[in-house]
Amino acid sequence: MRHRWLATVTVVAALALCPPATSGADSGPALVLAGNGTSIAHLGVRETTAVASLEHVLGEPSMALAPTPGIENCGVDAMAIWHALIAYFNDDRLVGLSLGPGTKPAGRTSGGLVLGDTLARARAIYGTSLRTSTEQGGAWFVKTGEGRLDGFLKPSSGRTPGPSSRILTIDVGDVGCPAMSP
Repeated sequence: MRHRWLATVTVVAALALCPPATSGADSGPALVLAGNGTSIAHLGVRETTAVASLEHVLGEPSMALAPTPGIENCGVDAMAIWHALIAYFNDDRLVGLSLGPGTKPAGRTSGGLVLGDTLARARAIYGTSLRTSTEQGGAWFVKTGEGRLDGFLKPSSGRTPGPSSRILTIDVGDVGCPAMSP
């Protein structure tokens, strides 16, 4: 019983720190991704706390939390989906988040990068810390003060990322095996 009470207090405390999403043009995206998680839930928090916090801000998931036995060897044993946001869990902890492709929920990085931005815009935001690769059809990586952000690109031509390539996903933490991603 003591553990259930502690979990309830933890969830309630986490929800108190996460105000509900607001509407309006100047409110901006409710979801801000940084190298240590999101504005809603940091990497390493308990599964129940992360899901409750995400539900509080984003509503019910489009796919409820479910085990992922096929990718346990990739550092993920469960996941939940809110349209274009996937939350990945391992050993009862939030280990990763992937935003995109898609438009809901709206999100951005702490530096201001959003899905659909060009690689040129990403380079303007992150400068020389931004790296790219032709892996998986094009990928980007940046190390920030909070940790690492990365994701996939939609190349502008062929398989080589160029300045007009678009940000297809924004990922934080462990999002499973690369071969399982877009």
